[in-house]
Amino acid sequence: MLKNVGSNWFLMLVTAVTTYLLMPFNINKLGTENYGVWIIISSLTAYLFMLHLGTPMASVREMTQAIATKDHEKLNRVVASCAALYVGAGLAVLVLGLPLLWFFETHYVVAADLKSEARLTFVLAVLQTGLAFLATMPYAIFSAYEHFILKNWLMIGQLLIRAALNLVLVLWYPGFLSLSILMLVMSVVELLLCWGYVFKSYPEIRPKPHHATMQTVKDIFGFSLYVFLMVIGSQLAFQTSPLIVGYFMTNADVPSVAVPNALMLILTQFIGGIAAVIMPVATNLQSLDKSHELQAVFLRWSKVAVAVSICACLFLIVFGPAFLKYWIGNAYATASGDVLQILAVSYLIFLPARGVAMPILMGLGNAKWPTIATLISGVLNLVLSVWWANTYGLLGVAWGMAIPNIVLAVALTFLACRELKIPLRTYVAQTVPLALIGGISLYLLLALVSELWHPTSFFGLGFAGILTVGLCGLMWTEMVLRNDAHLRLPRVSDLLRGRFA
Repeated sequence: MLKNVGSNWFLMLVTAVTTYLLMPFNINKLGTENYGVWIIISSLTAYLFMLHLGTPMASVREMTQAIATKDHEKLNRVVASCAALYVGAGLAVLVLGLPLLWFFETHYVVAADLKSEARLTFVLAVLQTGLAFLATMPYAIFSAYEHFILKNWLMIGQLLIRAALNLVLVLWYPGFLSLSILMLVMSVVELLLCWGYVFKSYPEIRPKPHHATMQTVKDIFGFSLYVFLMVIGSQLAFQTSPLIVGYFMTNADVPSVAVPNALMLILTQFIGGIAAVIMPVATNLQSLDKSHELQAVFLRWSKVAVAVSICACLFLIVFGPAFLKYWIGNAYATASGDVLQILAVSYLIFLPARGVAMPILMGLGNAKWPTIATLISGVLNLVLSVWWANTYGLLGVAWGMAIPNIVLAVALTFLACRELKIPLRTYVAQTVPLALIGGISLYLLLALVSELWHPTSFFGLGFAGILTVGLCGLMWTEMVLRNDAHLRLPRVSDLLRGRFA
C-alpha cells in the first residue's frame, strides 16, 4: 500500500514541477488579461465534465468487486455500460456547449479583437471535454486492479508530453487558442494510448455492445448519483472562484485567485495519492469483513495526512507570499499572497478529511451523507464568495472558499468515525493534541526564521522548504508519533545513534 501511495505522490511531484514551470510561462506569454480569459473558459467548460454523473468513482467500486470475485462477465458489463454512458455524456456535452458559449459571451468581457479567438477556443475546449470521458476511463480500470504504479507512469508520460507541447505551441502562438489545441490533442493521445494498453494487457476485458445492460447502468447509477452530486459540490468549491472574480472584477484579477487555488489543488491531489489507494482497500476489507483492520488503516493514514498537511500548509502560510513573488512576479506577493495564506489555513483541517475520511466512506459505499455535506459546502462556498466579493474583493472570495472547507472537514471526519464505530473523542485524542502542539511549535520556528531571514531567491526558498520538511520530520518522529500504536517511523535520534534497525 505504501508503494502505491508513494507512486501517487511521485506523480503529484511531477505535476507540481510542470505547474511550477508552465504557469508563470503561460501568464507571462499570454498576459494576465488573456490568461484570465483562459481560466474563465476552463472553469466554465469544467462544469460540462460533471456529466460523467459520478460514473468514474462508481465504476471503480463495481469493477473492484468483480475483479475480487473473478467475475469477468460482470467486469465486461461494467466496462461496456460505462463506455455507453460516456458516449452519451460526450454527445450531451456538444449540445450543452452552445448555451454555455452564449453565457460566456454575454456575461464576460473580452477585447473586441480577441472575441473570435475566444469563441474558437471555447468550442475546442467543449470538444476536448466530450472526448475526456472515454479518454480517462482506463484509469478507473487501473485503479480497480490496484495497478497504481502503472497508471501513474502513464500519467507522468502524458504530463511530460503536455508540458513540452505547451512550450512549443505557446512560443509559436502566445494565445489561449494554443492552450485549447494542446488540451484537445492530448485527449486524443490519451484515448489511443490508454485504451490500447488496456486491450493489450488485460485479456479478460473484451467488452461487446451486448454487455451494456440497463440493469448494470442502474447499479452504477445507484451509487454514482451521490457521487455526481458530490462532484457538483466540489465543482462549486474549487472551480467557481475564477468565474466570480471575472464577473465582479476584471479578467486581469482572475489569476490572482487562480494561482493560489492551483497550488492548493496540487496539495489536494497530493493527498489524493492516499485517497486513490484507500478507497479500493476499504472496499476489499469490507468484502472480507475485516473491520478492525479498516479502523487501523483510517487512523494510520489520518496521522500521515495530518503530518503532510501541516508541513505543506505552514510553509505556504509563512513563505507563500515570497514564493509567489519569486515564482510569478512582484504583483502577486500581496493580493495573491493573502489569498494563499487564507486558503492554507483552511486546508490544514480540510486535507486530512479529504484524503482519508472521504475515500473510506466512498469505498464502503456510504455516499449519501458525504454527498450532502459536500453539496452544502459547495453551495455555501458560492453564496459566501458572491456575497463577500463586492465588499471585500479577492479576500472576500478567499474567505468564502476557506470557511466551507473547514465545515466540510469536520462533517466528513464525524461521518467516517461513526461509520467505522470509532468514538469521535478517540479519533481526536489520537490525532489532534500532539499534532497541534507540533504544528504550533513548527509555525513559531518558521515565523522566527522568516523574521530573521527573508528568502527571495530560488535557493533561499528551496532551503526554506528543506528546513520546513526537516523540522517537521524531527518534530513528528521525536514527539508527535513517538511510540505511536498505528504508525512507527524511524526517529532521528535513533538514526544518529545507529540504534534503529
